[in-house]
Amino acid sequence: MIPTELNGNLLKELRGRTCRLLAREKWTQAQLGRALGVSQVMAGNYLAGMPTPLPEPTESDLQQAARRLAGALRDGAVREWALALLLDGEPLTIRLPSGGAREAVLADLARTRKRLSPLLAHLSPEVRCNLACALPEAKATDGIAAFPGRLTPVAGEARPLAPAEFGASHHLAELLLLLRQRMPARKAIVNLRWDAVVEDALPRAGIRLARLVRKGERLELPGGGLAPALVDEGAIGWEPALYLHGDTLDEVAAQVEALAVAAELAA
Repeated sequence: MIPTELNGNLLKELRGRTCRLLAREKWTQAQLGRALGVSQVMAGNYLAGMPTPLPEPTESDLQQAARRLAGALRDGAVREWALALLLDGEPLTIRLPSGGAREAVLADLARTRKRLSPLLAHLSPEVRCNLACALPEAKATDGIAAFPGRLTPVAGEARPLAPAEFGASHHLAELLLLLRQRMPARKAIVNLRWDAVVEDALPRAGIRLARLVRKGERLELPGGGLAPALVDEGAIGWEPALYLHGDTLDEVAAQVEALAVAAELAA
């Protein structure tokens, strides 16, 4: 496996450029797919695509990385190959050949965090917010990824202290696992602040609400059908919180965006 630090788009660029280099040496799509840990169809898509020019020094670094990776794959020395790139000050640990579903979850979390960053900064509770996403087969917290230390509002952005990783969240992961007992397709969740502004905005955003049951440190789901928004009204030592959940991170992101518009927080 190749430890690297890239974001999701750079990973696609790296794979695409590497595919095109090896295709010049008559590598088949099947060979490329096996080497890079992707399907033959995906390898074909990489070959058909055109490289996206990137700002320097990222462009030169990525070109060099593609040549190094092509050489490592050609020589069968992939385990010895390593690369570190930093983009916009936000590294993401990934692996080649592909880490499959785990890698996809981490890339989706990074993408969604960036998409929602200004809104999460406005909707962050005092304890800070976080995003979590589960593997399809997740049965325990180590199958759920989130941002270590949560996301911190800084200059109007919700910034991570470190890249997302599996097992990084206990509270959100436990609640998501609880949801998955009733709704196995549930994979994503975010925690937000709960106050009068958010409460008034929920119906305008068309988001149904249900109330969690707090028993000491433990949260329990309400009876009946589950709404896409769940509120913990808090207790002594526990800040109130809103949780939006869905089957995908995109579904959760759309809910956050709708809530922000209804609360007049979005530009």
